[in-house]
Amino acid sequence: MSIRHGIRSARSYLTILIGFMVGFAIVLWVEQQMPKRIETAEGIVLSKDFPALPATRALTLDEALWARVAWQYFVNNTQPNGLVNAEASQPWFSLWSTGSYLLASISAYQLHIISRSELDDRILSALETLGTLPLLENGHPATYYHAETLTPLTRSSDNSGSAIDMGRLMIPLQILLWRYPEHALAVQQLLSKWHLDDLIAASGPQNTNLPVTRWVMRADESRSSYGYRLYASSMLRTINTASGLAVTQPPDGLKMIEIDSIMVPDEGLRTPWGKQPSLVTLPYVLTGLEQGFDARSGEIAWRIMQILQKRSQYEDQSVTINTDYAEQAPDYTASQPDSPPLTRTATENAVAPDTNPAARALLSTRGAFGWYALFRNNWSNAMRQHMLPMLEPGQGWKSGYNIDGSVNPKIEADTNAVILESLNYITSGQLLCLGCLSRAGAADTDNAQEGVTPE
Repeated sequence: MSIRHGIRSARSYLTILIGFMVGFAIVLWVEQQMPKRIETAEGIVLSKDFPALPATRALTLDEALWARVAWQYFVNNTQPNGLVNAEASQPWFSLWSTGSYLLASISAYQLHIISRSELDDRILSALETLGTLPLLENGHPATYYHAETLTPLTRSSDNSGSAIDMGRLMIPLQILLWRYPEHALAVQQLLSKWHLDDLIAASGPQNTNLPVTRWVMRADESRSSYGYRLYASSMLRTINTASGLAVTQPPDGLKMIEIDSIMVPDEGLRTPWGKQPSLVTLPYVLTGLEQGFDARSGEIAWRIMQILQKRSQYEDQSVTINTDYAEQAPDYTASQPDSPPLTRTATENAVAPDTNPAARALLSTRGAFGWYALFRNNWSNAMRQHMLPMLEPGQGWKSGYNIDGSVNPKIEADTNAVILESLNYITSGQLLCLGCLSRAGAADTDNAQEGVTPE
């Protein structure tokens, strides 16, 4: 048998073999293009190029104006019961948005936008109303409420409460205990009505890598990423002896992902087309503005910012990695008598389904202001300037730009609160700061309406 005849006889087998080799080569190429994910037990420490945190300074005249526009949102959306709508002219709120409102009020006072008497009135009204909220069967607040009737609302989940949202609310409550002790009794009375233990539950081993008893957050958290757990942990760990373990340990352990040769926590979003790399930046920005960075949160924030700076220089914007996401509103109209469920159209306050969070991606106004306050360089300044068209005189600041470049027209409590927090950080540093008490003493007078001193 000649060699040619042998090859001809085996051509079908050769075709199959070559096909396998080509397919294997394609698989290897695809894997090389994907970000590398590794599990690590090593601590995250500050890198050598971590920048010095910026010194405090007075606001410029423009910044003072921006702060007042942000505060106008809360003036416009305060309910008679003392709480504030989470979204402009939409009567609903969450524990998260209420935490934003309290932090915005403290920031507005420290920026001399409101007087001490107005701050006290707003704080007392909010705490009293929070104390009257109908609780769930397990004794803690629901995630969402109707802002006028105070009726608990449901979304796609069972509205069983959010530990992360409670953690955000506890931050301004802690600030009140430390910096405004005259409200301490009201804070203590409020917390005594809530059974917060039920937010944390014990469970058995969840995988072979972690063969120990686990403590988990009981609710189906919409903000369950490592960054949000890290952000809320400093407050939630005070609930009980197991809560610190529950909120700081991700369900499957801490995994890192390599993006542009920089290692960051893997917080990729699961989309209909698979798990996509995603950087969830808001919790790290909030940590810096409110509690101050520790080595871990500060380094993660710095690494994420470096990735964002690199990606912003790419001509192909399809490689941009999303860092912030629009909030989803609950169906608050369904809780009103003789009122049909809320219907949202594609052109009117569209809400993307939970199964596709990437569709809610934002280049957010709150993120741009936060990055500038924490790490001031040419990139963060350009980002903040890029958001100036989001200013809506007499109403507040819009959310930012959607992933397709269009403007997200929503004006929300969270966006305007973070803007106030970021501007307060420029003048006074982090909100939760015992060492700042002496520096803030001069501000504790009722002549606060003299205004922010321009540079």
